[in-house]
Amino acid sequence: MNRRQFTTRLAALFAAPALPASAVSAAASAPVAAPVALSTGASSWASYLMAMHKTCTPTMLKSVLNVSEDMAQTLHSRMVSDGIIQDGNRVVRDVKQRIKSALETPDMPDTRPAVADDLDALADIWFDGWFEAHAAHVPDELKALRSRDSLRIRLEDMLENTDVVGPVGAPVGFCTVKGDEIYQFYVSPSARGSGTADALLQAGEKRLADSGIEVGQLWVLPENARAIAFYRRNGWDGDTVEDVPLDTLDGPYLLPCRILQKTL
Repeated sequence: MNRRQFTTRLAALFAAPALPASAVSAAASAPVAAPVALSTGASSWASYLMAMHKTCTPTMLKSVLNVSEDMAQTLHSRMVSDGIIQDGNRVVRDVKQRIKSALETPDMPDTRPAVADDLDALADIWFDGWFEAHAAHVPDELKALRSRDSLRIRLEDMLENTDVVGPVGAPVGFCTVKGDEIYQFYVSPSARGSGTADALLQAGEKRLADSGIEVGQLWVLPENARAIAFYRRNGWDGDTVEDVPLDTLDGPYLLPCRILQKTL
């Protein structure tokens, strides 16, 4: 189930006068219908959250909706990914508009594990994306270490920890994890705005969580405002800037980066 499908069903629940457990279960499994017009019930339920609780936790959802703990956690996680809940379980005040916007966004594409036939295209995406985002802000010494061939060599070792979007041999973006990090993450300009970045980041977060990581981290240049805004919208946060060892074929290269974290 992708984000738009889930939000459509969640909106249907908001529009209902009551939210019994059977309705929640049905919404999570029923076929997708046409987009639902948000009724007064949706606004009232959101207003209840904001007026009575200010925050929304899985435990609160379990009690209010009378659903299982797993279902409450699923609802909460999806509401976070849709931007309905932000910043320590705070319910955003424009929740109705958030749901409407999510309904109007394209379905997120499917991700898949990277394979060897993707290597050439992935090296191109990484090389082009890295220079677009970083070339104006890093020393020439580091730029010289970022050749396309060097990135392809590194990708060979990263492949088993990499998810991509797109057909075999022609991916349009990738996300690699390493340890507790979202390690490398790039999307081709042609795929921006398509949901590819969201799908890949969620795939990377899932890899980290499935490996037992409770708090993930990633490094981003302080000057990369677009990337920082994207990560913050997806629940990553942090203001610490420190020298971090960037990997190169010639060994670590220290560079000041902002460290963002997220509880998974």
